[in-house]
Amino acid sequence: MMVALKGKASIRSITKENAASGSHIEPSATWDVCGGANVQFCSVDHGENYVMFGGKGIEVSLWDITSCSKTWSAKSPRTNSLGIFTRPWFTAGTFLCKDDHRKIVACTNSHQVRLYDTALQRRPAISVEFKESPIKAVAADPNGHDVYIGTGTGDLASFDMRTGKLLGCYFGKCSGSIRSIVRHPDLPLIASCGLDSYLRIWDTNTRQLLSAVFLKQHLTTVVLDSHFSVEEPGEMKSKQLESSVETETEVRKEKKKKSKAITEDETEAQIRKEKKSRTIEEEEQAGLVDHSDINDEVYARKEKKKKKSRGIEGGKERDSDGEICSPKRRKSGERSKCLKKRSKKQLVA
Repeated sequence: MMVALKGKASIRSITKENAASGSHIEPSATWDVCGGANVQFCSVDHGENYVMFGGKGIEVSLWDITSCSKTWSAKSPRTNSLGIFTRPWFTAGTFLCKDDHRKIVACTNSHQVRLYDTALQRRPAISVEFKESPIKAVAADPNGHDVYIGTGTGDLASFDMRTGKLLGCYFGKCSGSIRSIVRHPDLPLIASCGLDSYLRIWDTNTRQLLSAVFLKQHLTTVVLDSHFSVEEPGEMKSKQLESSVETETEVRKEKKKKSKAITEDETEAQIRKEKKSRTIEEEEQAGLVDHSDINDEVYARKEKKKKKSRGIEGGKERDSDGEICSPKRRKSGERSKCLKKRSKKQLVA
């Protein structure tokens, strides 16, 4: 599906089997979406049966791809309180549900998010305003009722289109206009890009920025491939086998290392035990020698004490009253006041 700025649309179908060779390509069908206006966005539904157009100076319209005919178009808004008619200017749009092409979400340059139900009416069922900058990108959630919008000043937010309630804004404002938002079909992730040259990945549950990559140029569109794989299945299998073999060898090496470490620990323990036994024997031998020396010293000290005691007893003399007096006091000419020994043992000595 291709559409020019002036409203020239064309479609061509290519079979998937012969996409590389270029054969069996059906001729393209072209038609005019509008005349004298600028087409700002184009969105195809999940079943690839309907396409939606919108832009500056034209209302949102729904077209049947097979017949290249218009099936529905929005009605121009009413004039305001001053009687001034605002010209339509749609900047982004998407289908709200995968299974239902009748519910359409369109965003305007006047910071409005509108929900259209093509089966009920031509005017918007819900219209919500968000801040004061034009809304440049919109993406639908797989649950069928939430949408993610990005503004020209770098704000990113989510809305519940059943009630028009703002669910929350995402943390980490972008420094440039957001031009494309994509929701991952399985994981709770969204990707956004814009004129600040950054590709950002966000978590839809916590609304936190997970990753940001600088790509050196202005970005206008981002696409997610949920079935992406760098390697082919055969290469994957061979690499899996190689990885399994490597893991087995690593496990064996680790076992060998552990056994070696255990044997080394056992040998070290044995060496330590032998050293301890040797030191104990040496200490015991040294202790025997020391004890003999100590006994000799104690015996010599006892003998000295005995000699001293014998010398003192020989030097002492008895008085006429049978009292023991020291010879020094007798030399001084004074009669000493000696203590009487009442114990029989001392008197016998």
